[in-house]
Amino acid sequence: MNRYPLWLLLGVASGFLWGCNNYLYAAGVYEATEGLLPIGILFPLVCTAINDVSAAVFLLVLNGVRGVLRSCHTVIVSRSGAFLIAAAFLGGPLGQLSYCLGILWAGPTYALALSALYPVVGCVLARIFLHQRMNTGMCIGILLAVVGAVLAGLTEPETVPPLLSGGILCSLLAALCWGSEIVLAVRGMDDISPGLAITLRESISGVVLLVVTFVFLSGSSVWLSFSDKMLALGTLVFAGVAAGASYFLWYAVNRAIGCAHGMATNASYIIWGALLQWGLGNDPPSRLMVFGCALVFAGVLLVSLYPQKEETTL
Repeated sequence: MNRYPLWLLLGVASGFLWGCNNYLYAAGVYEATEGLLPIGILFPLVCTAINDVSAAVFLLVLNGVRGVLRSCHTVIVSRSGAFLIAAAFLGGPLGQLSYCLGILWAGPTYALALSALYPVVGCVLARIFLHQRMNTGMCIGILLAVVGAVLAGLTEPETVPPLLSGGILCSLLAALCWGSEIVLAVRGMDDISPGLAITLRESISGVVLLVVTFVFLSGSSVWLSFSDKMLALGTLVFAGVAAGASYFLWYAVNRAIGCAHGMATNASYIIWGALLQWGLGNDPPSRLMVFGCALVFAGVLLVSLYPQKEETTL
């Protein structure tokens, strides 16, 4: 049975959930850092740890009930497990923290636009290391989606961000990490199910971030301050759950129909993010954002016209 249309829908669903994560994560970060100068990494580190730990708990419960975690102990010490561990470190502690710093230092406008370059990184690396073919139409579609995502995020900020250069570099580093992560993850999923793979990814990332925060913030008031910021804590937890569900679908789709299709459909998060900002944040999209979203839609549609034969299961 040809399940390609279903995988496309799951890819778009992954984009929707990632859009929810972006909206909630940015809101939680700003709630947590309200009244503070955004120049350090203490609060970003804690916020990132809460996000990834919440995602890990959600996936452990989900895939524990599904029974896909039984072979976890053998996977970790395997060659495929090594690829997944590398993906976990790149996408989690390094990538997510870089994105968080990009939001705080350069503002969500630049962070969202520049981190949206990750599909280009992922597709180039997938072509080189995974030998996944991309025809001219798919390349054009990916470029349209990326250009649209960048344009949609390039709204003029009201004030100059405090650490613009550092934020830009962090946002670009996040794009590099996320694009590299999915290539390593797809390589690791040669003989590992996506459900087990993403559970390991988020668990490793969450544990590392949690250990780092307790080691470097031992005795600090940063964790205690969240007792006065319950709204921020709850928002970050929900953001983590949305991220876990999004990554679960993202890993499965990339393994099933290739990185080009998986990342193109996931790029629809910029459209969902604009709709959420409009509907929940009462912030109507600009003409440039509407045009950017239209390019993303066109790019996703173009890439979806070229299916690959590979299929897998969740």
